[in-house]
Amino acid sequence: MTARPGARGPASFSGEFLKLRSFPAVRRTLLLGLVAVTAIAAFGVFQTIRFVDIGRGDETGGLSVAEWPTVALNFGAVIPILLGAWVFGQDTAQGPRRVAFLATARRVPLALAKLAVVALVTLLAGIVCTAGALAPLLLSGASGEGATVELTRYGWLIGYWVLIGLMAAGIAAATRNMVLAVVPLLAWTVGLADLLVGRFPVLTASIDQVAKAAYRGGIAPSGPEAIAVAAQVLILTGVGVAVFARRDSA
Repeated sequence: MTARPGARGPASFSGEFLKLRSFPAVRRTLLLGLVAVTAIAAFGVFQTIRFVDIGRGDETGGLSVAEWPTVALNFGAVIPILLGAWVFGQDTAQGPRRVAFLATARRVPLALAKLAVVALVTLLAGIVCTAGALAPLLLSGASGEGATVELTRYGWLIGYWVLIGLMAAGIAAATRNMVLAVVPLLAWTVGLADLLVGRFPVLTASIDQVAKAAYRGGIAPSGPEAIAVAAQVLILTGVGVAVFARRDSA
C-alpha cells in the first residue's frame, strides 16, 4: 500500500525526530548544555550578590545579577549549533548506511522534514536551558532594578537559538561535514564577530550581532535588520537543501 502524498511530510518528520532521539550524543548535548548554562548563571548570580554585599560591587565587571542568565545562554549557543549539525551530520558516515541514505527518493521533502526537526528540537532546548539559566536568579531572592527579568529578551534569545540551529543544519547538509558546520559558526557567534564588527560596521547586520542587541541590550531588530537575518538563514538553509537534494551516492 502506498502512502498518501499528504502523509509523506508528517511521516518523514516523525521518522527523523525518532531517529534523532535514538542518538545518545543528542541527549548528552542537551543534558550537559543545561548543566553548563545553569552552573555559569548560578556562579555569576551568587558571586555578584556576594560582591555587592561586601561592598565590592565594582568588581562584578559591570554585570548585574539579571544579566548573568543571558551571558550563560550566549555561550550556550553551542547547543543549537551542535543539534542542528547533528540532524544532517548523523547520516554522513561511511559505509552501507551512507549509500542507503543517499539513495532515498524525494529528498527535498526529507530535507525540509529535517529542518523542521531542527527547529523543534532547538526550540525545546532553548526553552529548557532558559529555564535552567533563570533558576539561580529566581532562587537567589535578589530584588531591585538590577534583578528584574525581562522575558521579552529571552524570547529573542530562544528565537536566535532556533535560527542558528537552522544555519548549522544548512552548512552540515551542504558540506556533509559536522566539523565545518560547528567550528566556524561557533567561533563566529561566540566572539569572532564581536572582534571584527568595529572594523567592518556592515557586520552589525549579522545574525549574532542583531540577536545580541535584542536579548542583551533589549533593542528590537529594525526592519532592515530582520530582513538581513532572514536572508542569512534562508541562504544557508536553501543552499543546504539544494545540495542535499542533488547529491547522489557517488
